Amino acid sequence: MVKVYLAQMLPVLLDKEKNLQTMRRYMEEAAKQQADLVLFPELSLTGYYTRGRTAEMAEDANGPSIVQMGRWAREYKLKVIFGFVEKANGKPYNSACFLNHDGTVIGTYQKHHLWDEEYKYFSPGEAWPVWDTDLGKIGIMICYDTEFPESARLLALNGADMILAPTANMSPLEHSQRIYIQARAVENQIFVATTNRTGTEESTYFFGESAAADPYGNLLALGDQTESGYLVEFDLEKIGAARNMPHYMRDRRPASYRALAETRE
Repeated sequence: MVKVYLAQMLPVLLDKEKNLQTMRRYMEEAAKQQADLVLFPELSLTGYYTRGRTAEMAEDANGPSIVQMGRWAREYKLKVIFGFVEKANGKPYNSACFLNHDGTVIGTYQKHHLWDEEYKYFSPGEAWPVWDTDLGKIGIMICYDTEFPESARLLALNGADMILAPTANMSPLEHSQRIYIQARAVENQIFVATTNRTGTEESTYFFGESAAADPYGNLLALGDQTESGYLVEFDLEKIGAARNMPHYMRDRRPASYRALAETRE
């Protein structure tokens, strides 16, 4: 059984130190609840609207905030996924950092599908990594990625047992978020979870309602709109059971989907 703690926090815009301390408190609580992994929201280290200060907020995978989070991951014996502005290849990315329970960096994922004005500040990612860990095979999506079925399908084809999605989703998309999480889970017959942030930045209200679904599409958790934490359990044996019928992976017909790769307006 894999225990994932959804840390539905309220980041403070452009204040890394406060956000680090908030994340530490959630990690401490997750450890008390014997979680294996903590999932934080999108851009939890900096807040969402970094805009003209995006480059200033950026760190590489060896940056001071990542190092500090690694120390706490080791202290609390937790794997951790959190959102940050990544500096890589001379470009800024809207990324998620994946830390092991020994404090080392397992890897980073760079958001593919950039929402609205994010293109002004971030470069899109290109890779769909899946990491083989002692908890199972884990892939990551970030927020808007969850709204594209192709994202989760590629991760599932790459072997993911679970997809974890840091999110900064805003009102009035409450109804859509839970549908995407359930749909991505059932159509790939894996576990999918998202941690959404709370609070208001500029005029945008982020509604929380973090959620997780099993390989049958059943909701395992649905949060409220306040700062909260939710512990969910993933029984990975359900994946094999769910894939006994229907056979979504086996019955695909990729040759007939070629038009999906065409660029269209």
